[in-house]
Amino acid sequence: MIRVSSLLFVVLAVLHGATNAPPLIGRSAFRDIGGSLPLWRSVAPRLAKDLFTCRQCLRNQGYAAKSIRQLSSSPSRQPSKIQSSIFTDKTRQFFTSSLKRSSAAPTVTEAIAEGAAKSKSSFPKISDKAVAYWLLGSAVSVFGIVVFGGLTRLTESGLSITEWRPVTGSLPPMNAEHWESEFAKYRASPEFQLLNPNMTLSEFKSIYYMEWIHRLWGRFVGMSFVLPAVYFVARKKVSTPMAWRLFGIAGLIGFQGFLGWWMVKSGLKDDLFAPGSHPRVSQYRLTAHLAAAFTCYVAMLWNGLAILRSHRLMADPVAGMEQLNALRNPKLALFRRSVAGIALLVFTTVVSGGLVAGLDAGLIYNEFPFMGNGLTPPSSELFDAHYSRHEDRSDLWWRNMLENPSLVQLDHRILATTTFTVICALMAYTRGSPTMKRFLPAPARKGVHGVFAFACCQVALGISTLLYLVPTPLASAHQAGSLFLLTWVMILGSRVWHPTRTAKLLQMAIKARSQYPANTAASAVKRI
Repeated sequence: MIRVSSLLFVVLAVLHGATNAPPLIGRSAFRDIGGSLPLWRSVAPRLAKDLFTCRQCLRNQGYAAKSIRQLSSSPSRQPSKIQSSIFTDKTRQFFTSSLKRSSAAPTVTEAIAEGAAKSKSSFPKISDKAVAYWLLGSAVSVFGIVVFGGLTRLTESGLSITEWRPVTGSLPPMNAEHWESEFAKYRASPEFQLLNPNMTLSEFKSIYYMEWIHRLWGRFVGMSFVLPAVYFVARKKVSTPMAWRLFGIAGLIGFQGFLGWWMVKSGLKDDLFAPGSHPRVSQYRLTAHLAAAFTCYVAMLWNGLAILRSHRLMADPVAGMEQLNALRNPKLALFRRSVAGIALLVFTTVVSGGLVAGLDAGLIYNEFPFMGNGLTPPSSELFDAHYSRHEDRSDLWWRNMLENPSLVQLDHRILATTTFTVICALMAYTRGSPTMKRFLPAPARKGVHGVFAFACCQVALGISTLLYLVPTPLASAHQAGSLFLLTWVMILGSRVWHPTRTAKLLQMAIKARSQYPANTAASAVKRI
């Protein structure tokens, strides 16, 4: 009992920085402790070795005071647990708490450091901002190639290159012999024989360069996307879902290149269009090529906007969570569904425009809103049995909808008018409804104004293109206008869309901020 009591007083003196030994401890007490020093060293390894050096050193109060000052000034991993164990009534509680210190839970700083170490070997929760800017830049490049591809079709340059050489075709003909070889291949095509039998070599060079630039631009889009994507994934700059999305977009770009050649190939064979008719690519393949390009553009744009929005929300988790909770208001459900419906309508109208372009359907009924003597052509013209290929006429409806220029133009008019009407209705609902004025965020209201403005411009361009018999500048501007309209609809959707994954990250950040101390909250939120 004397040994235990004496040891407790020694520990009290050491941990509280006492400079003189208590008067209650005498030589006999230290003599009794000396025989059990090896035992105390094994069960209390955190105590300083100087405390158990020898009894002669303990007699020297100056040396003991120096040792005590060193112990008191040395940092402790968890001083709160040590102090609580010292003030227990039973000695065994002190040794139990001392032994448990090595297996205790880490501190907040250690937890954050451990999270930082893990983050270096795993993908982050939110992709880096550089990835967003790169995706938006890639979307701009796709925007440009879509518009330029429309110019290539309008100038009838798409069939000037009759071979698909992904690698060697990157360079144009370098001398007169190579130009003659390419021109000879074009002279064997149906387009030259039926449309351009008097074309000269200099005229051929102009349409050849148009198609060559278009193909070279496509290669640039692929390389400028795949190589940075590999870099960002290898450096773990993207989240795991974003890595899979980048993989899907890269595959879509490669498939788009295949669709481009598949489309061109349809215009190089006589058996793919009616004998004696205007040589053109298949409207089905042209529409598929256009739809794939728009899908690729939307994927790049949407993911880039999503990353930037996540960073804006995570900058202030509390305010960001309040914004998302406001968007989940049931009174905004109709608005969100309307935006999604408009996006689907715009995309469907674009696809129908591809059929119009593939069939040159814009060159007939160049008036608006009438088509001949009425709002629609006669039903016998819209559903002509000439386009049916089955004896029972089971394909009469869908063949005319996809191959009859009159019905294809009517379908495009109906879709465009419906889209514009829905956008006007959304604009009126946003400005006139008290519920929308109260609950709809200001950025969303501005987005509705932008969608309405671009829709008006697109309608004006479409009608002008029709009335002036599809001139190249207006037709190209009309195609670019469809991209602008779809872009602004996606921007509006990104402002009212509720990101479930980002909301979970915001909840984690708010929880971490409430648990972590002030000096570590910022770093904790950043790691999340």
